[in-house]
Amino acid sequence: MFTRSVPLPRLRRGVLPALLLLTCAAQAAAPDPLGPLEGLRQFMGSFKPDPAERSLLAYARREQLDWSATQNLFAVQVHDAPNRYLEWRGHSAGTPGSGAGQTFTTVRAATYLRAGQALLVLNREWCAAGRCESRTTFAWQGSGGWKAAPESSVIPAIRDADFGAGALPPCLRGVTLGVQYLPARRGTNLNVLPLVPDGAQRTCESAGVNVITATRPLRLNWTPAVGKFRW
Repeated sequence: MFTRSVPLPRLRRGVLPALLLLTCAAQAAAPDPLGPLEGLRQFMGSFKPDPAERSLLAYARREQLDWSATQNLFAVQVHDAPNRYLEWRGHSAGTPGSGAGQTFTTVRAATYLRAGQALLVLNREWCAAGRCESRTTFAWQGSGGWKAAPESSVIPAIRDADFGAGALPPCLRGVTLGVQYLPARRGTNLNVLPLVPDGAQRTCESAGVNVITATRPLRLNWTPAVGKFRW
């Protein structure tokens, strides 16, 4: 930051914008090798989406779009480099004649450092007609390349009862809950949200039970010494 006014040399018209473009291009050419943007790029190189997945990342892979075209699918892109976090949002129209409306996709990714490596946590969520689905990928990235990590190798055992805000109501007892892993924007935490199956949610609603207040999210802490999340 300047502490006094300094006259700047006069530049020819068009020179300053060109310099800014060159600076941005140089920054784009050298992404953080342990950052989530590089992790997402490497993920797309080997991504094999399930036929039922309707996220924009799945669409890009099926259409064999290149990296630049994949990025351009997302109208909103937040890159928080100091915190090694990114969040992209975009939407796609339904297939003509299918009766399906728009699908909204949110991609959240963060990397957690450990001795020259980083664990990528990549969550992709897509929502259509008031219903959302999500998938999370864990992977190690670093000088040794990019390698998917099994969930059980980095996440501690979580029981359905752990999500109860007190005793689970009868409509949720014996129900297998799904989970959604959301990386924190700041810090080294990982938020774990319970996902209640549609059938169980309808049963709870009929019984006057609000599943949002009957359950609670969990928070895990990154432990670099062991390369895992812990309570």
